Amino acid sequence: MDKAYARYTEKLPGEFSIKHKITEKLEVRNFHLHKQLEIVFAQTGNLKCRFESGVTDVPENGIILFNQMDLHYNFLQKDSGTCDRYVIYFSPGYISDFSTPELNLLECFLPRSDNRPVVLTVPKERWQGFTYLLNKMIAYHDAKEEEGLTPGSKKMHMKFLLGECLLLINDLSLEQYGARDSITYQNHAQIVYDIYEYVGSHYNEELSMDDVCKLFLIGKTQLYNIFKEISGMTVSEYITEYRITKAKDFLINSECSIEMISQAVGYQNVSSFSRVFKSRAGYSPIQYRKKQTI
Repeated sequence: MDKAYARYTEKLPGEFSIKHKITEKLEVRNFHLHKQLEIVFAQTGNLKCRFESGVTDVPENGIILFNQMDLHYNFLQKDSGTCDRYVIYFSPGYISDFSTPELNLLECFLPRSDNRPVVLTVPKERWQGFTYLLNKMIAYHDAKEEEGLTPGSKKMHMKFLLGECLLLINDLSLEQYGARDSITYQNHAQIVYDIYEYVGSHYNEELSMDDVCKLFLIGKTQLYNIFKEISGMTVSEYITEYRITKAKDFLINSECSIEMISQAVGYQNVSSFSRVFKSRAGYSPIQYRKKQTI
């Protein structure tokens, strides 16, 4: 990848990151992806998020969730002053040990049937509980070793606090969006997110349904049913969709050639990549890049 994309990726967070930001401008103004999951807690009501499908408002004392497939950027309402928000990034594997078959902490990030972004309004009486957890996480995240915390205990404290925060978010999601339609969500959400994470780390390699079945010790029919029920796609469709979404990220945030990008997202044949890209995006890769950089 080129230097521009290397500089861009250097700015992206690692396994876990939390910050309290009070600014009049936002840092990223292009569509982009995160390999991590992202949660934004907006204390002011002037934050907006643009997806390719349109613009979403984030209310005062509101939460917006982004998964690994959400190509987006955030911006502020014009002349609205400062934006006060907390931002958390974390990898799905960071918190996976805390989920159980009865309760998956990442369920709130799973796509819903209408594919709309998950935006939650927090009642005023419950916002204080969120800010307490967020400020405690920041305190542990920024704590120095000389303050008496070992790296292990520091990480565990942050995981516990993040887990409690996700419990509250899942409760809000249940209240405002309703329960999932099938018990499959409770029993199999974790394996779907494990596959999401695996694809996110290996999308540039040759991937097949057989490979995924062997790795996760699951039969084809069972995997097809589980994945389709939860994600709305088959594994093969998800792999293709992820690769094309990642290619969009490269096209917008790098100066790499189309051939380099096709190889970077797992296509050895640039003609095949261009054909699949146009079928999904409605534009050729070159047309898409021009459209997004005008």
